[in-house]
Amino acid sequence: MNLKVIGGSLTADTSEFQQLNKYCNSQDLHPTLEWKNGQYWLHSDDLKEKPIGISVDQELERHEEFFKRASIVKELLARAVGVKSGIRPKILDLTGGLLGDTLLFLSFGCEVITLERHPIISFLIKSSLANAHHSALRRLTFFPLDAATFLTEHPAPDVIFFDPMFEDANEKALPKKEMRIFRSFIRHDQDALSVFTLVQSLNPKRFVVKRPRLSVELGLRPQIKIEGKATRYDVYFSS
Repeated sequence: MNLKVIGGSLTADTSEFQQLNKYCNSQDLHPTLEWKNGQYWLHSDDLKEKPIGISVDQELERHEEFFKRASIVKELLARAVGVKSGIRPKILDLTGGLLGDTLLFLSFGCEVITLERHPIISFLIKSSLANAHHSALRRLTFFPLDAATFLTEHPAPDVIFFDPMFEDANEKALPKKEMRIFRSFIRHDQDALSVFTLVQSLNPKRFVVKRPRLSVELGLRPQIKIEGKATRYDVYFSS
């Protein structure tokens, strides 16, 4: 078996374990999942590092405390997705990952649909959400699906957000732990351009692509760019 599980109810005789293990075998992955504090965590590839997971309630509470002192509408990400005074758009997050952006959207007060296609990461998301109780989660819907499948089966909201793992020669900085391990699991999104093209064909009211600040544009030139020190948001509007 390629998948190792320590504790919890995910045992070798469950269908969910068998599906995850089958995927790991097909991709030659050897992850270890450990049950701690009411949810599963993914072991790092470095024994010195803490396991990877999502502390949903803790993160949402941290954002809440921050926005008691700071203006939401001045946040770069909030500006990128169209958050304004009295306006909280519904957002489709095509790439959930460890829910970093999703939890920020919820903290802004938005309703969010989040997708994640990688089975191991989707499992971590589901496990963390089952262990969370924050009231903001009432505004979150999670689907363990890829963008193309969801977009062909469901109507898209006005705002679509895309944060692809895309190979970029201009991306010089070493990625943090989570990104390093994600890349070893997920590699680069080889279909990033096709997802971009699909979304553009749907002509959403607002399409936001998250990029490293100095990276190339994923597709067409955006109408506006919102830049921070390390991150850039390329924003496309409906034609």
